[in-house]
Amino acid sequence: MTDLHCHLLPGIDDGAKDLDMSLELLRQERNQGVTNIVFTSHFRPDEEDLHDFLKARNRAFGSLMKALEQQDGYNFSYKLGAEVYFSPTLDQLDVDLLCFTRTPYLLMEFSFTREPAFLDRVLFDLQTKGIVPVIAHVERYEWLKDRPDILHSWANNGIIIQSNAGPLLREGETARYISMLIEHNIVKVLSSDAHHPKHRPADLGSGLMYVSQNLGQEKARELLQNGNRIFRGEDVIDNPPTMPKRRFGKWV
Repeated sequence: MTDLHCHLLPGIDDGAKDLDMSLELLRQERNQGVTNIVFTSHFRPDEEDLHDFLKARNRAFGSLMKALEQQDGYNFSYKLGAEVYFSPTLDQLDVDLLCFTRTPYLLMEFSFTREPAFLDRVLFDLQTKGIVPVIAHVERYEWLKDRPDILHSWANNGIIIQSNAGPLLREGETARYISMLIEHNIVKVLSSDAHHPKHRPADLGSGLMYVSQNLGQEKARELLQNGNRIFRGEDVIDNPPTMPKRRFGKWV
């Protein structure tokens, strides 16, 4: 099982504040059944220098690996990545350095409230360079929630849509929204987006269990396999998305 989106490196962003918290989050990952982890620390290209970020990320990763030498039972495979905040100039950066190690996959996030300018152009330019955008926590973007046509188009054109596991466990409207996108093969992968052992824990295994119980074992298996495939740099399972329909004021 692969967690492609988490904030476990110590002291680099709003995730784990120190090594103790990193180790606690890794214990949670292990207990959830995770074996592969991509560390995706936040990077804002309009506010930070790329190479300064990479140096800080490498320092944090090195300190965590050194601490793990004194620990038993942490038999993970690790890769480095980033959660990159969208910028109109993103395609002008050396984004290969931000992709998951030895893969073409780039995790991206947007403003939660406003559609970014030049979004389609930048996504297209990245794809022409061989980059595969992975859209982080799709359920958090208010400007997208009533536009499944955009998500359907992205998924149909090879952009990977990721959802967080936590909202599924809280059920409610957001869980129903994520479930609808999974059923339509728009959400291709589930991750934890873990930041804190209590407030935003590593809960990927629990999320996949929810999918298995509510949407079927095959859906859960596909999400799990897609995470593993992305970690290895492979294509996701070829299961084309379908377009949701509007019924009684809701997308289904």
